[in-house]
Amino acid sequence: MTLNIEQTLALLRQPRETVICGHVNPDGDAIGSGLALAELLRAMGHRVTSLLAKGDKPPELYSFFKGYSFTPANEYQGDPELFIVVDSPNKQRLGDGAAVFDRAADNLVIDHHPDYDGFARHYCGNPAASATGLLIWQLIKASKLAITPQMAEYCYVALMTDTGRFAFQNTSAESFIAAGEMIAAGADATDASMQVYDSKSLDALRLDARLISRISYAAGGRVVYSWVTEADFAELDVVRDETEGLPTILRSVKGTEIAILLREESGRVRVNLRAKGGCDVGEFARRFGGGGHKSAAGFTIDKTLEEAQALILGKADCLFC
Repeated sequence: MTLNIEQTLALLRQPRETVICGHVNPDGDAIGSGLALAELLRAMGHRVTSLLAKGDKPPELYSFFKGYSFTPANEYQGDPELFIVVDSPNKQRLGDGAAVFDRAADNLVIDHHPDYDGFARHYCGNPAASATGLLIWQLIKASKLAITPQMAEYCYVALMTDTGRFAFQNTSAESFIAAGEMIAAGADATDASMQVYDSKSLDALRLDARLISRISYAAGGRVVYSWVTEADFAELDVVRDETEGLPTILRSVKGTEIAILLREESGRVRVNLRAKGGCDVGEFARRFGGGGHKSAAGFTIDKTLEEAQALILGKADCLFC
């Protein structure tokens, strides 16, 4: 059932044993929207557990948040009355959280991706929204409850990161209006930007340098690509969440339309795609079992780095179909 904001609030009015879970390898939108929703639901009387879809540690990048605590999904033994998915359009991306989803008496998805596959009983979504955090902000405002600075900060970081500091194609007038509301409610825009974008370790900057040194081109210069290896991570002692900005570095190369980052992860290759023009990289990612937005998408394939590079570049012209 597709719900609007008011209908979603009506569903949430009854306090329940509720868990919230974002996608595996959570980004700023998944983290921020989930924490903001948890704060709202606690104010509404819910007993809330925030789950981590995979692994036992959330990204260090967002550890500046107050109340930054998650329960690994594979350690959660309860049977929740309500399972809420944030920022994931399909069940596969819930990782270990999928088993908890199956045990829940009821479920709801709140998301802004264009490729939602209908896996939940209730759905509150808007592909035109710049971030899932923007939908959570609308819920917070519509609830008429007191908006805390914490709620505002969570939603601001969700919106800021998913719009690339309000520079990506998904940035809208509504994004700026909402950001202003969040700042007025207590979000510190300067601190949020500094914490996320200007707090890199020296080794993370060295990884940036390796990425830049390997930059190559395809499709007559319309595609820029590069890669990082597991050996790079091991040698430089860089953790995964310090690499969120790598695709943006490639996207900034002048004269290119699409950026491709290949990243070795546990014997597989994670591929991140970014577009600057009218190309739909989300559609390209779906051909490989992934997904995402028109201008930002990704997928993972079970191939070596060399095999993945050959396969993807061999189909690079399809990016412009």
